[in-house]
Amino acid sequence: MTVRSTIEISGAKQNNLKNISVEIPRDKLTVITGVSGSGKSSLAFDVIYGEGQRRFLDSISTFAKSRISQLKKAKVDFVRGLSPVIAIEQKKLNNNPRSTVGTVTDINDYLRLLYATAGVGQCPECTHPLKQLSAAQIAEHAASLPTGTVIELRAPVHKVFGEEYSYTFNQLREKGFKQLLVDGEPFSLAEKKELDESRNYRIELVIDRFTLRPDMFIQLTKTIEAAMLALEEDILIKVEVVGGADASFYRNFGCPEHHYFLCDMQPFHFSFNTPASACHTCMGVGMSYVVEPRFLVVAPEKSINRGAFKNTVYNLSSKDSYRSVMMYSLAEKYQFSLDTPFCDLPKAVHELLFYGTKGEVVPMVQPPNSVKRNWLVGRDRPFWGFVHEMESWYRNYIRKSTTTEAFEPNFIKECMIEKVCPECRGARLKQQRLQVTIGGKNIDELGRMQLPELNRFLESLDFDETVREVSESIIREIHSRVTLLIEIGLHYISLGRRSDTISGGEMQRIKMSTQISSELMGMLYVMDEPSIGLHPRDSGRVIETMKKLRDIGNTVIVVEHDLETIQCADHVIEIGPGPGIHGGQIVAEGTVEAIASEPASVTGRYLSGKAKIPVPKKRRHLGDHFLTIQGARENNLKNIDLDIPLGVFLCVTGVSGSGKSSLVNEILYKQLKIDKTGARIMAGEHDFLFGADLLNHIINIDQTPIGRNSKSNPATYIGIYDKIRDLFAALPEAMDRGYQPIDFSLTHANGTRCEHCSGDGIIVTSLQFMADIETICPVCKGMRFSEEGLEIKYRGKSIADVLEMTVEEACEFFRDNRYLRHKLEIMDELGLGYMRLGQSSTTLSGGEAQRVKLAYELSKIKKGSHNLYILDEPTTGLHLADIQKLLLSLNKLVDKGHSVIVIEHHLDVIKSADYLIDIGPEGGTGGGAVVAEGTPEQVARVEGSHTGRYLRTVLAE
Repeated sequence: MTVRSTIEISGAKQNNLKNISVEIPRDKLTVITGVSGSGKSSLAFDVIYGEGQRRFLDSISTFAKSRISQLKKAKVDFVRGLSPVIAIEQKKLNNNPRSTVGTVTDINDYLRLLYATAGVGQCPECTHPLKQLSAAQIAEHAASLPTGTVIELRAPVHKVFGEEYSYTFNQLREKGFKQLLVDGEPFSLAEKKELDESRNYRIELVIDRFTLRPDMFIQLTKTIEAAMLALEEDILIKVEVVGGADASFYRNFGCPEHHYFLCDMQPFHFSFNTPASACHTCMGVGMSYVVEPRFLVVAPEKSINRGAFKNTVYNLSSKDSYRSVMMYSLAEKYQFSLDTPFCDLPKAVHELLFYGTKGEVVPMVQPPNSVKRNWLVGRDRPFWGFVHEMESWYRNYIRKSTTTEAFEPNFIKECMIEKVCPECRGARLKQQRLQVTIGGKNIDELGRMQLPELNRFLESLDFDETVREVSESIIREIHSRVTLLIEIGLHYISLGRRSDTISGGEMQRIKMSTQISSELMGMLYVMDEPSIGLHPRDSGRVIETMKKLRDIGNTVIVVEHDLETIQCADHVIEIGPGPGIHGGQIVAEGTVEAIASEPASVTGRYLSGKAKIPVPKKRRHLGDHFLTIQGARENNLKNIDLDIPLGVFLCVTGVSGSGKSSLVNEILYKQLKIDKTGARIMAGEHDFLFGADLLNHIINIDQTPIGRNSKSNPATYIGIYDKIRDLFAALPEAMDRGYQPIDFSLTHANGTRCEHCSGDGIIVTSLQFMADIETICPVCKGMRFSEEGLEIKYRGKSIADVLEMTVEEACEFFRDNRYLRHKLEIMDELGLGYMRLGQSSTTLSGGEAQRVKLAYELSKIKKGSHNLYILDEPTTGLHLADIQKLLLSLNKLVDKGHSVIVIEHHLDVIKSADYLIDIGPEGGTGGGAVVAEGTPEQVARVEGSHTGRYLRTVLAE
């Protein structure tokens, strides 16, 4: 029997696929291409990957099935020749702030193992180096002292950041500890003593005290082990000989001056996902919410007594509360009026209210308008300030996961912003963990290094002979994984970078490197546009990676529009000829040459050069209006000053990680939103932004979904469904039955929607061990509306018929309605003519969602207004034929008097812009500077610009 050499698909009818049959060669690189919405992803992911996954899940045990959600069977007759399948998609999915590049790639596990094995600690008081010692080693050394020697086991105590000493002491009491030493003096936790909060003390916890006896080595070892366990989060222990010991006892073992020993460490000691190791304040996230003072003030023109502060900060109705007494007492002591407008109060008073009296006590005075005497009156108390009090409430809420009446989770979003943790400075770990180093660097410093720098550092390490063999084997594993990330074009990232700050394309390439490191063969890899987000300079690296996967014996199937990737494929399948209902057929398949010579192939025309996006014959001249950014320093931006011309089509370019998104999304967009709308957000670090007054609105057209539920659709987003419902409600039959426009909404109960399926058209049945079964609603037969609602017809069509129309069909149907025709024609011009009006927004791709948003913006342009439109890589998921339509729409916005800024790598878009700003020259620390700016022709002449080098080739065509 011969081994099957192809994957055979027969009768694929998933989504818009029209019963197609195709054979894909195994152990080859196959590209599936075609215009946007033609059915590429339906074939690659829903049919091939979906069937491969479903069959694997069918083969596992019933016990495992009960814990894994099962997959639906694809609409296909049969698929033969499948291997174990892995999908490498560009979906980010992971929004967990604890997830980093290091955790996703598992490199963090090896780094933690390395530090637990070879890490060198230091004395917390004098930084003397400390080697790891097990409980048995410490016990053996202690047993060498004379019989009768009294030994105390102690541990350093650190005040919890932002809290009072009493908070730290309560935590120790809860763990069962009773005795402390404060600056060398005994301090009993059983007594309610208080320490001066403004002072720093040297505090030690007395864990145990015992007298040495002969033959007590085992007992001593167990005592030290118990002490280590009791400490939970500490890795330092102090062995103090009461009455003193000879200096030789501590020499070469612990700190000779302060007597600290470093306990035996485990990998979890360096995990920020372990509560015992994570930073107290940020709980291992590296970022912490801090109160932004300006968010506490809602009406600066009003006085404190008239409602200047948010009600949750200072409630005017609570006249006998602690806050009322404190506010009146502060005003009395510091001589300011509660009836003066807040904006007119001196800055010193603002500082006092936000950040407190800094330890100075205030005599509590009864307010004249209070009803009953508060218990505070007559006492002297310091005031911590609104900012400090709220941050303390927040930390307590996080630690205990409980809310109070005064503090709810929503309040966080309203008054707080996320900043680098003030305690760990983003390192995520407790200070003791960061004092453990290898080669003079702690684990956080390694996580902040760019990957080539990390590799060089690891190669330079020299270890003690006792741990050399183990450490070098760990480093070899880290080195091989880091090298793969560098080879795939991710040299500019660091292991500590959060996963939710990484683009879909970057995450896809990280997954690709992980798969290569596994060195599996006989696998089937399905990839979704791996070239997305890549500068032309780096796209060759991804192609080489895919070839490497193929060459070790795997089948690689790629959904792609990039011509360079298509030209490197062994086999190409084009689906089309058009999008949506016009697609779903095999237009051409075979070698690149066969596709290029196929007359019916849209991709073939671009491959052969018969079709191309032309270079504009003339470019718009710059006017007198500019946005000016000064001192941009966010992330890797190097304090740049920049003039951004308005009224033109502008592209911001540069290699991946150069700082484009930091400049446009973090600084420009956010600061303009703050200036124009007063949005409660924080812009990226910069000095000034001038020119906001030149713009009416700022619109960010991104690729986030246009709706979150199945009832949201293009018609509702674009704003035409309201008009359509008005038309139906105005019909005589509808008026006779008393229908209002809202009765034709899918979200409105007790209207015309089908109540059996709540307007979904399907009934979902959950089955154990099997995928959820979706069946057509037996009452409305999938129409989503009740029988009575379907009887109301506009020009012979029911409301359900209208929602089933494509944009093209609706254009013709509503040709007499100027408003509807205008909006539908714009969608059609953007290449969305195939889209059904009632198609669920959850089924739209990111590119489709972005074009729906663009159509919405194009349809509501007002004369005389000047808006700024920002788009981040709008070519994602677009075929060259669709990119041409996109460029026409963007130019239409500019022609109407607006400004368009696009972050882009696609050369056809870059060459079509009026003006370019090239950031770089490299990614990460090697970027962040303006390399070139001007027209594409001017940038092409700049030798130091990577973008300019590739532009020369397309401008010369």
